[in-house]
Amino acid sequence: MTSTLSTSLRRSGARTRSALVLAAGIALSAGLTGCGSDGASGGGDDTATDPAPSSSTPPPAEDAPAESPTETSTPETGSGSLETIEAIGSAGVTEATLLSATEAGGAESTLAFALDTDQARADFGAQFEGRFGDTVSAAAVDAMEQAPDSTTYGATVSIGCDAPRGVAVEAGEAGFEVIPRLPKKGVQCLAPVTYVVLFNAPNA
Repeated sequence: MTSTLSTSLRRSGARTRSALVLAAGIALSAGLTGCGSDGASGGGDDTATDPAPSSSTPPPAEDAPAESPTETSTPETGSGSLETIEAIGSAGVTEATLLSATEAGGAESTLAFALDTDQARADFGAQFEGRFGDTVSAAAVDAMEQAPDSTTYGATVSIGCDAPRGVAVEAGEAGFEVIPRLPKKGVQCLAPVTYVVLFNAPNA
């Protein structure tokens, strides 16, 4: 019986030691796992606690609005240009205004039309394309305001490449006739130019 008890005690002690070793191993493993978790969470905390970008950092630049083109002195397309030319002839006119525009259309005629009313200016300007009719009408108003005792007349004296160097304004039974003085040697151009002459004639 003593032998059986000793054997039982030895087996019991062996199981006890095995249980202790297993418990120690589990504890050690749990401790290592805890350390690993702490390290991982510590790394996560380091990432999470990185300082936020400074509020002084400028925000991303937005696309700047397209700048409008810079204005120049070039007349608007179709509006034409204006200059003063010499006038001679029996009507006693000494100077006239020459207006021109490329591809402005119109009907060439030496007969001058009175542009003394809004309707007359509108009818005369209707023959032109683009804004050239408005340019002619505005120039006629300016000419009339500068000489209130006169009547402003207009004529489409030429359509082509040669700009008149001057005009002869002749008084006749049918009214005023405007004859352009063109250069002897013609020039070439890519598109025809419309030339209109305005002048003031004293009221009778």
